[in-house]
Amino acid sequence: MKKTICLLMLAISITANLCAQSNKSEKAFEVPEDIVINRRFIISLDKGNKVTIELTDINDIERIANVDSLLEVFLTDITGLKDSLADPLTSKRIDYITDAEGRKKIRFQQFQAKGASFLINNGELASLRTEQDTINIISVIDNPPKALDKISLHRARYYHLTFYLNDISELNGYGELVRQKIHTIQTHINDRWPIVLGSGNHYLKGEPSIVSGAPKGFVQGSHGDFLVLNFMVNVQNYKNYFVPSFSLGAKLVLTNRDRTFKWEPGLFWEPHFNFARDLQGKLKTYRNDFLTLTYGQGGIPDHDPRKDFSFSAVLSLGYLVHREGEYFDKQTFRLGAGKFAVRKTTIEPSLYFNNFFKGVTPGIKISQYF
Repeated sequence: MKKTICLLMLAISITANLCAQSNKSEKAFEVPEDIVINRRFIISLDKGNKVTIELTDINDIERIANVDSLLEVFLTDITGLKDSLADPLTSKRIDYITDAEGRKKIRFQQFQAKGASFLINNGELASLRTEQDTINIISVIDNPPKALDKISLHRARYYHLTFYLNDISELNGYGELVRQKIHTIQTHINDRWPIVLGSGNHYLKGEPSIVSGAPKGFVQGSHGDFLVLNFMVNVQNYKNYFVPSFSLGAKLVLTNRDRTFKWEPGLFWEPHFNFARDLQGKLKTYRNDFLTLTYGQGGIPDHDPRKDFSFSAVLSLGYLVHREGEYFDKQTFRLGAGKFAVRKTTIEPSLYFNNFFKGVTPGIKISQYF
């Protein structure tokens, strides 16, 4: 039994080691995790080929405007792989990285097809390759131009070109075409970007071969500071009453340049509804409105400020601005502190009080975001 346990522990240790080494190897040929990509463009070429351009800042596009020269250097540097590229039935991937010191790293991978595909031409059966080749060209930008976007002031800036080709040999003919497309982006980036019907993407007006996930090439969550409109349905207890309400308002999302931390001040209108029968026995609704200031702050996951985050501090302060019935005392405040969130549902402890913490009543507010 002890031998079995030891063998299992050894196997787990070896597996964990291999996974860690594999992850480290992958990251060595990727844009570092702490670098935020702010712009992304997808350019369709011909024959189903395409290239994706990713940039830390839109002004960095001028550094790849001479893309034909960059591709010439790349093709020269991979000359030694000529024999490895010869197999027409395997798909290939080349990762080509240039660091801040100008040192270059090249990784070549070759993949066999999972199944066999064939083409019948003039009665003859020929093998057919269905997977495209991938080329990643990543480089640090030396002495970058002044940034236009809200980005880190101390981290390096990168460009990342990804070519998806039917065959790597076709790359040699695309330098001039890609250069023209980049010039079009530079010249017309502030033109209209209509939506591509049937998808969430947008294309540059007059140039449908240039597509992005958002107008002007913005990546999701890359705008930095923005305003969010919120609608919530709430329920809370007040004394021995069960009080439904809703919240309608907005939050301003402010992020740091590294996109690792954010602050969220907000303002909401919150009508509370109480129900009771009047002297005639008719059911009547009493509405009591609170105007509520909120504040939250915390870390940002995946450099995307639109994602939910773990609050390091969250507060809310509401004041009764409209009163009906005798449910709430005049000049009532509601103070909330802390918040437990499960997806779009939050639970917030709160205190109702008036006249500077007289008549204090504890409560729990449960909210559902939409």
